[in-house]
Amino acid sequence: MQEDQREFDVAIVGGGIGGTMLGAILARHGVRTLLLEGSGHPRFAIGESTVPETTFGLRVLAQRYDVPEIGHLATNGALRRHVSSNCGVKRNFGFVYHREGEPARADECNQNPTWGPPLGPDSHFFRQDVDAYMFHVAVSYGVTAYTHTLVDDVKFEEDRATLVTRDKGSFRASYVVDAGGMRAVLPERLGLRQEPPYRTRSRTVFTHMVGVRPYDTVAPPREQHGMTSPFSEGTLHHVFRGGWIWVIPFDNHSTSTSELCSVGVNLDLDAYPRPEGVSAEDEFWQQVRRFPTVARQFEHARAVRPYVSTDRTQFSSQQVVGDRWCLLPHASDFIDPLFSSGLAVTVMSLNALGHRLIDAVRQNDFDTARFAYLEHWTKRMFRFYDDLVACSYISFDDFDLWNAWIRVWIITTLYGTNAQNQAAVAFDKSGDRASFDMLELPPYRGLQGVDNPWVERLFEQSRDAVLAYRAGEASKERTVARIYELLRESGLCPAVWGTLDPENRCPAGAFTLWPLMKVLLWGKFRSPRHVRGAYFTGGARLIGKEAVQTCATELRGGVGQVQQTVRDMWVNWNRDWTRRPAPRTTAGPRPGEERGTGK
Repeated sequence: MQEDQREFDVAIVGGGIGGTMLGAILARHGVRTLLLEGSGHPRFAIGESTVPETTFGLRVLAQRYDVPEIGHLATNGALRRHVSSNCGVKRNFGFVYHREGEPARADECNQNPTWGPPLGPDSHFFRQDVDAYMFHVAVSYGVTAYTHTLVDDVKFEEDRATLVTRDKGSFRASYVVDAGGMRAVLPERLGLRQEPPYRTRSRTVFTHMVGVRPYDTVAPPREQHGMTSPFSEGTLHHVFRGGWIWVIPFDNHSTSTSELCSVGVNLDLDAYPRPEGVSAEDEFWQQVRRFPTVARQFEHARAVRPYVSTDRTQFSSQQVVGDRWCLLPHASDFIDPLFSSGLAVTVMSLNALGHRLIDAVRQNDFDTARFAYLEHWTKRMFRFYDDLVACSYISFDDFDLWNAWIRVWIITTLYGTNAQNQAAVAFDKSGDRASFDMLELPPYRGLQGVDNPWVERLFEQSRDAVLAYRAGEASKERTVARIYELLRESGLCPAVWGTLDPENRCPAGAFTLWPLMKVLLWGKFRSPRHVRGAYFTGGARLIGKEAVQTCATELRGGVGQVQQTVRDMWVNWNRDWTRRPAPRTTAGPRPGEERGTGK
């Protein structure tokens, strides 16, 4: 290999979804990008459930950086058309409360919807397909990629870094991004790992299964539980004192081609220390059989890959950025999979990192201060999710407490998602990628609305109420009453929702078109002054336009498939190959040339 083929602007270590999206973004804008992946594709990975803030963030990435293939991950319809029919649909977050030895009670469950078409629904990513797709997208934009290539060392000099691989020699780059997850090379090489400074202390047992029943076949009937969409068409959380079980089906859509379901048990490490001499499989089934309704859902299930049992899942690094290096979120820190936050933090990080790296390459200026924003907001989001998850484990003590606490998360999710939508609406109106700069300005920075002082106050005071309950300083009843009081005082709850009614266990209703329009109208005309003008300022035009486009795409796909089938019955020759997109033989402008990045 020639020497100039070993010189790059940016080297990315790790070829998962985060590393490959970043690679595609950089190469699209002329950055000479190297990607080194220690295994290959397809490969097993978890982190399968998206949330609206993730999917809206994916839309932002696709538009801001002109990489439409990332947008194919943003809605379930596009995902099935362009990426993989092995992925499942996610129309809701479902939560069912359980007591040991008792069937689930119909009135002890909750749901929070994802957005309906055209901006949704969300998805269950079959990660081996999604990651392989993004890997090939990155290569198509010009990323130089090597699989089955382990990085043994990274040596930093004043003006570059040298990456030493086990069997492909050394490569040089001006900047290194570690996307390697928990076992990332830079935290080990630079001594960054530290004792996790987090309240959450949990561990996990997980696998993939076949034969898991749709929960709706064993749950109390809808007439009794009153949820807005089938449990089996969402990410299901069985919650109980000290833990929870996830059920993420990939086979829950009429066009699904998978029979798999991702499952896992998450346990408070202090309440359930890892037992000695008990296999991961035995412990998984011990937990499932404690709860009769869960046991019925799993009575015909069997694992199709080995069970994995972890020690404490939380880990942390002292820094996120340094001199000529940066860690993507999953290489830096991890909390718990409860609210599917991992991909959301990764997408937020990519949005902020992409334009900084492009500009750094163009200006040949990799000053660490340029990347300080990543340090602050990545760590701040991990602290937020730690508080959110830790208080959730505490609230699993009692359904009434959980039923109150979950509403705080629903409200923070509403404002976090709407921040992404505000930028999308501004871009739709102007076509100017600088519209996305607002996501790094108050009150839209970070996720979950935490940059808004009213949202931050609601969350922190509610968190303190739950922590006071855990410390024995407040009764359950007083804690529940305090959370509803804070929700009411915040003015953040849409009047068209049932957030303040404990009997309404789907407090956000549905995000189909008419309920969504009612929220927009409330925000624009009836919301408090601290909401109006900053959120819900528009979106009807965007939703209407995308609704028409979505219907047209589905119609064209259906009609086109029928036409092709009939033609192929009679004629052997066709010119379908002329309608395929041309391969990307160039990767965009070189550094110094103009390309819109939101800057």
